[in-house]
Amino acid sequence: MLLARIRTFFSKGPSVDRDKTALRAERAFSDGRFSNAAVLFRELAGAGSVDAQVRLAQLYEHGQGVLQSFVEAVRWYRSAAEQGSVAAQSRLGEIYLTGLEPPAIATSSAIAHIESADTADTQGSMLKRLFPLGLSVSRDPEQAATWNTAAAEGGNAAAQARLAYQYATGSGVARDLAAAERWFLAAAKQDEVSGQLGLGMLFAGSYGEYGKPGRAVEWFEKAVAQDNATAKLCLAMLFLYSTDVERNHARARRLLQEAANAALPTAMFHLGEMYRRGLGVEVNRSQAETWLSRAAVHGHVKALLSLVWLFNSGPEPDANTAATRCRQAADLGDGEAQCMLGQFYLAGKGVPRDPVEAARWLSKAAEQGVTAAYERLGALYAEGLGLPQDYKMAADLFVRAAVSGDTNALCHLGTLEMAGLDGPPNPRAARDWYRKAAKHGNGAACLRLGIIYATGDHVRVNYVSAARWYAQAAVYGVAEGRYNLAFLHLRGLGVAQDLARGLSLLEQAADAGSVQAALALYYEFTDGTYGARDESAAAKWLERAADMGSGIAARLLVQMLDRGNPHTPPADRVLALLERCASLGDAAAQANLALWYLEGKYVPKDEHMSMQWFERAARGGSAFAQARLGDVLTTGAGGVQIDVAAAATWYERAAAQGHTGATLALTSMRMAAGAGTAEMSDIFRMWLQGAERGDATAQRMVGEFYLRGTGVESSMAEAERWLGAAAEQGNAAAMTLLAASILQDSEHTARLPEAIQLLQRATALGNADADYNLGVCLRRGLGIPRDVNAANRYYRSAAERNHVSAQLALGDSIAESANTDEARLEAAHWYRLAADGGSEHAKARLLQVQESMRGVESGPKMSMHG
Repeated sequence: MLLARIRTFFSKGPSVDRDKTALRAERAFSDGRFSNAAVLFRELAGAGSVDAQVRLAQLYEHGQGVLQSFVEAVRWYRSAAEQGSVAAQSRLGEIYLTGLEPPAIATSSAIAHIESADTADTQGSMLKRLFPLGLSVSRDPEQAATWNTAAAEGGNAAAQARLAYQYATGSGVARDLAAAERWFLAAAKQDEVSGQLGLGMLFAGSYGEYGKPGRAVEWFEKAVAQDNATAKLCLAMLFLYSTDVERNHARARRLLQEAANAALPTAMFHLGEMYRRGLGVEVNRSQAETWLSRAAVHGHVKALLSLVWLFNSGPEPDANTAATRCRQAADLGDGEAQCMLGQFYLAGKGVPRDPVEAARWLSKAAEQGVTAAYERLGALYAEGLGLPQDYKMAADLFVRAAVSGDTNALCHLGTLEMAGLDGPPNPRAARDWYRKAAKHGNGAACLRLGIIYATGDHVRVNYVSAARWYAQAAVYGVAEGRYNLAFLHLRGLGVAQDLARGLSLLEQAADAGSVQAALALYYEFTDGTYGARDESAAAKWLERAADMGSGIAARLLVQMLDRGNPHTPPADRVLALLERCASLGDAAAQANLALWYLEGKYVPKDEHMSMQWFERAARGGSAFAQARLGDVLTTGAGGVQIDVAAAATWYERAAAQGHTGATLALTSMRMAAGAGTAEMSDIFRMWLQGAERGDATAQRMVGEFYLRGTGVESSMAEAERWLGAAAEQGNAAAMTLLAASILQDSEHTARLPEAIQLLQRATALGNADADYNLGVCLRRGLGIPRDVNAANRYYRSAAERNHVSAQLALGDSIAESANTDEARLEAAHWYRLAADGGSEHAKARLLQVQESMRGVESGPKMSMHG
């Protein structure tokens, strides 16, 4: 019994010793001897000291004198909290509300080892012995509510504010805004800034239907008085945007400035927005860029998006920087940025045009529920652009967009029904979709309805209805509505004919950005279709259209300049407009600039600059520029290295667009290289496409391919069909080939007069082959009476244009009847020219004539090339 009493006495120890130990522990901590402090605090904590348990928990939490361990910290906080420590309860409530990630000193490798279940992992086993309970503390809202409640009831203001937040958001407890108000107020009464801020946000409606903006201002002001940056931001938002609080832009700007200076990214963003949009201040792009960039550096994604708008607008937009910022925001997962980046790729704005990449980013945005992405992605599926064409998928996306309120999607659904792209055509359903879209303010739908009634597309033509819908489209800001309505007034269809009103509407449409309207005014004042001609006004509107980026207008100005039209703007102005259109990507304008620099026309001659513009134009799809690059790479003009393979590639691209010269060059290259049947079949198909479009040269080439059986099975009937089509369009080469094919067909002598007529038509058009062939017919009496003199005239006409066969034939004809040295000299002259052109027969004939001349022509003049 005595021994038990002694043990009990010593186990408790004298309180005076514990006090001394506590003092030593605090002194060690103050001196920075954390390890010593930890040993002493551990001794006291193990003996049940609440204060020591809290202090030891803090040492573990911050890694002072012990190996940092959040799990150990929580264990000691819990020991103190269970003994009634309000401070420990409050800290536990805070920890469980947010959770604690592994300490910064823990590497990802260490975390992986600790979390690994592999018992053979030696490193993991060692780390697990050091951290048996792990490195992090998971978020646990229910535990947070338990401990925040205990601390709040114990009077801890910070815990009261946290508990209020939990009630406001329904985190770990049932949502209860009245309870949230009660606890926020309890904290605020203790001058706890988070309580004041919480009340302000509660009354501002941040947590739902509790909006009382006047009271929100009151509590935000109290928090602002304590220099709380978040309160400054929230109060600024009320002054800027609340309809229940008097606007105060100046105060809002000052509050945002202070919050931004306190490194609050959202404040930086809204301050930048004030300067970008001119909210209570003058628009200041420099200040906007500064603050939005700072916000973006601090991770504010929407600031990147605002920078996109900033760089994409204004007098000097910077599409490249806008696209770069947009890509940054998109990579960070912002759906709106992903949608916008997709549209940049679709338009080739700041990035190369790439429908596939556009579809990829729009798909990402659609996955995040961005309504505009549904509509755009649906359009890509409908067009088969960047994605396989799929009208059903397009319709599904349009419906999703329409349900989300996208009126463009309603309009697209109408177009699918009208064209029968997702089933049989249904004009009635289409009109219903258009009307729904129009009812919700969609101008494009109004325009479509106007066109339907103006053209009688599955309805009776009704110009009155067309005019009404066009007018409604104009009200909704669709310039094409004014444009179409203008022509109804000019023609008096559905409305009274009114020249002044029609021209006024065209001017309004042009002022609204319609290039089409500006060009229409140019053509009207040029042709005077509805009123008087006015060349000066025509030139003004053409210049206006070019200034709006119309490459057609810029090229027409170039033509006016070349013709010396007195109403043309000065050459430097035309150059500026051409450069503007070229810089906007108009390939034809780029090709025009390339020609100017090549020829030194209106600009200093610069072959290097010319090549740069030709390359840009070629990449932009200009067939003329592509063919030109093919020529340069074939000949090495301008010092460019010859590259036949690259030349062929450019010729192919130009030929695919129907460029006749490129197709001819490609045909010559392939034939000279001994191309096989497959390659010549490809060439034939290129020509056939042009022939089917009505190109006379292509028709002639297709006829020749059929005639020779090159790249296609030989067919005299097809040859004559295509050669005949080309001949009807006045193609002299086709006339000659068709005549030759008739002449060579000995079974159809009845058609010889037809052949002669074709040759006569071709000779009248200056075709040297026709001259030669007609000469042959006259000399032999084929389909026409024999007439050697007439034959010689035709031979001579062709021979003088370096036609080798004609030179040989003329030499033969003259030599045959030559009975003077003068005649033999003339025959020798033509033989020599034919020999120089590569005719072996001419070389032999020349030798015979020279021998028969018995020295009349001697010395150097006897040389074949003399």
